[in-house]
Parts: sequence; C-alpha cells; structure tokens
Amino acid sequence: MQLGLVAAMLAAPTFLSAQNTGEIHGKVVDENGVPQEFVSLRAEQAGTVFTAETDVDGRYVLKPLPTGVYSVKAILTGMNTVEIAAVRVDPGLNTNMRNIVMAPPPMGEVTVVAYRWEEPLIRKDDPSRMVITTAQIEDNAARKTPIAMIANMSPGVTKAANGDGLYFRGSRTDAMCYFVDGVKMTRLSGVPPDAINSISVYTGGLPAKYGDVTGGVVAIETKSYFDLYQQRNASE
Repeated sequence: MQLGLVAAMLAAPTFLSAQNTGEIHGKVVDENGVPQEFVSLRAEQAGTVFTAETDVDGRYVLKPLPTGVYSVKAILTGMNTVEIAAVRVDPGLNTNMRNIVMAPPPMGEVTVVAYRWEEPLIRKDDPSRMVITTAQIEDNAARKTPIAMIANMSPGVTKAANGDGLYFRGSRTDAMCYFVDGVKMTRLSGVPPDAINSISVYTGGLPAKYGDVTGGVVAIETKSYFDLYQQRNASE
C-alpha cells in the first residue's frame, strides 16, 4: 500500500508538468518550397532556450514547452536567419506555425528576417475553443466591456440583456461560467479589462477540468510581469 502511494506521488509531477506544457509545430522551406533539412530551431522565453532540428521533410517540433510567449528563430548556414516574435504556447495544445521560408542572403551580408506571429482565432486541434489574444483585445472597440466583446467575436454566443451572463447556442445563462486564472467565477466583476492577457471561449466539447458545466466556458488569463516583459520586447 505504501509502495503504491510513493509511486503515485513520484508520478504526479510528471503528469502535472505534461498538463502545463505545449508544443510548437512547423515546417521550413526555401523560396521554391523545397523542405530544408538540418535547420536549427530555437524557442526562447526569458533567457531559457529550447531547441529542435528539422527532419528530411523540413518539419520540426519544439517540445515540451512551458506555457507562455516565445521568440522562435530558424538558423541554417548559407541562409537568412528568420525570427518570429510573440509565438504563444497554451497548455496541452499544439501551436501550428505557417511555413518558415529561408533564402540565401546577398553576397557578403548576414540578414535576419523578423515578423510577428498571428494567432488564429480557432485552432484545428481544438475546434471548440476560440482564443481572443491581447492584440485582438487592444484593437477591439468594445474592449472596455469584455462581455460585449466576447459576444461580438464568438459565433453562437449572445450577451444577456442584464448582468454578466452569456447565452451559448441557446442555453441558459446559468449553464455557463467564467474561469479567471483557473478560478471559477459566476461574474466578471472586478477583472479590469486592461489586465486581461487572453480569453478562451469554449462553445462545445468542454475539457474535463471544467467539471459539470453544460453550456459554455469563458477562460480568462490575466497578464503577468513575464507577459508584459515579452510584449515589450516583441514591440521593439
């Protein structure tokens, strides 16, 4: 009995770690679309670097990555270095990158091609979840009223006439709930709009971690010091 308990305790950190990590998937090609082998990929977050290398098909997987925002860099001798800023990794999900295109630099020059990653509203490995990012929140005219913004940006979601409730595909407002940094809440009162980092809206196929919710879930992550640090660096 005691041996089994010890084994379970030892396994627990591994399980929890797996739930709090994600992956970055992608492909590297040249200007003609030819896959590039042996390209070095680096994902950096606050000085911590994770690496991978492309296979014969030009594909790579960076894992396991703690959740957060990364700068991803592709390096290959004889080619321009490509750097993608503000790549977001969410727990238990794959971040699928568009193809990284590498080209030879002008003779005698070393060039870095840089651009920002654009997060899709819906991810193909989690179609029931729509993510509203910091950039999308900042550009939205209704950002000061998150409930209205969520309703406007989420198909099948309607704002209740009164209160903080939302109707998910016709279900009652008491069939949905909010989670702020993992804490269940019935209302969003007290959450400053400027403190919101991202909003995940689940309209169906809810993960087991959200319990017996039958309507929909709005999961909000607030900004941390690290998020602000990454955003500042990405904008420079």
